[in-house]
Amino acid sequence: MKSPRRTVGAVGLALLLGAPAFLAASEPRAQPRRAETYGTSATSYYTVDSTAFTPTSSGFLYSCLDICQFRYLNNTASESLLAPVHLPAGAILTYMELDYYDASPTGEEHVGFVICDSQGQNCAILQTACLDTVCSGIPEAGGAAQANVDLTPFAVQIDNDQHRYFLLAGNTTVDGTTAMGQVIIGYVLQVSPAPGNATFADVPKSHPFFQYIEALAASGITAGCGGGKFCPDKPLTRGQMAVFLSKALGLQWP
Repeated sequence: MKSPRRTVGAVGLALLLGAPAFLAASEPRAQPRRAETYGTSATSYYTVDSTAFTPTSSGFLYSCLDICQFRYLNNTASESLLAPVHLPAGAILTYMELDYYDASPTGEEHVGFVICDSQGQNCAILQTACLDTVCSGIPEAGGAAQANVDLTPFAVQIDNDQHRYFLLAGNTTVDGTTAMGQVIIGYVLQVSPAPGNATFADVPKSHPFFQYIEALAASGITAGCGGGKFCPDKPLTRGQMAVFLSKALGLQWP
């Protein structure tokens, strides 16, 4: 991962170190929404609503604006609203947007993308010019608006085996003049890297389609044509194509 990034502050880090226990004991969370997008060229978007954020401690209280379209801490001016992030393994972050409410000439709203180890510890925040990942800015005083940032320079590739991911939000006023709405994360999918050994006898590592055929096999979309072979040069029937596409896309209906 490339810099810049910053370490979570003393309060935020101490709270995130206890994240596993906190997440288990917190109130039920709203389910984040993920766009049904496929392919390695199109950008997919993962949306986390304000209702998915809960205080990192029972001592921190929050209030809502516009039927909880916006949420803010009302007894502490700190980054103490936490939400987990669940993205597909191997996805590369490209974009982050904060939809917010800011009617304060001096206050602002912050959200940081937090990367921790697999135990939810040793956390760090992706940092941009606003000293967080994205923020509303000072002064704003414009009401409902949005700010966004390009995440491609960070070169973050999602690894759900070695890391856990969170959003940590906060406001610098406690009177409702700054509040966070939804956060939208953009990412692109990619094909898995080629393995060290070939699965099929007729598709060696030197084969031009080796990586893609191995990805199909590893994901359970195909087991080849029998006898330990894939038969890469044989024609594909419409029936076989239906199996490939249905398994790849997980197609289903009511």
